[in-house]
Amino acid sequence: MRKFSCRRSIFPFALAVTALLALPAILQAQSVRVNWAKTASFASDKTYAWIPSKDTNHPFYRQYVGQFVRADLAKKGLREVSASQSPDLLVTYHFLTQETEDLQTNGYGYGGGGWGGWGWGMGMGMGGMGIEDTTTTEVPVTMGVLTVDMIDAKTKTIIWRGQATEDNVLKSTKGEEKKVRSAVDKMLDHFPPK
Repeated sequence: MRKFSCRRSIFPFALAVTALLALPAILQAQSVRVNWAKTASFASDKTYAWIPSKDTNHPFYRQYVGQFVRADLAKKGLREVSASQSPDLLVTYHFLTQETEDLQTNGYGYGGGGWGGWGWGMGMGMGGMGIEDTTTTEVPVTMGVLTVDMIDAKTKTIIWRGQATEDNVLKSTKGEEKKVRSAVDKMLDHFPPK
């Protein structure tokens, strides 16, 4: 006699439910872009100096951005000097936040059950129709954009820009340090351009 297991039929359902529950986390992601002047030569750049940013409306992040950019540039062999020491590059960053609304849809449903699966390989099943109720609400979120610029010290033109957009910036320390580190690391992964 052949035995049937409930686990086989539950597994695909459990997998689908898990994927749906993970979807909001995937949608609230960080996107990173970089761009650079195609004519710029980055091979000769060995030193940099910081210049202050005027476009930062969220000073909380200042403590993180500087230390992570410095660490990543040091790994790439660039040395920080003062502006009076004729650096090759000037580095600055801008962090701006904007209040916006996000639409969140929540739903629940229930449906009829079914029966079947009797016989040797032959099955017969019945299922009922279900009812679903959904609501969509506007939720306030804070979107953040971090921009890191590399400026040619001689020509005073931007030759490289990295930009990270975070869908929902929290106004607390919890998890924000990791988000900033991730954004800076992803940006500077593409510096110097290859």
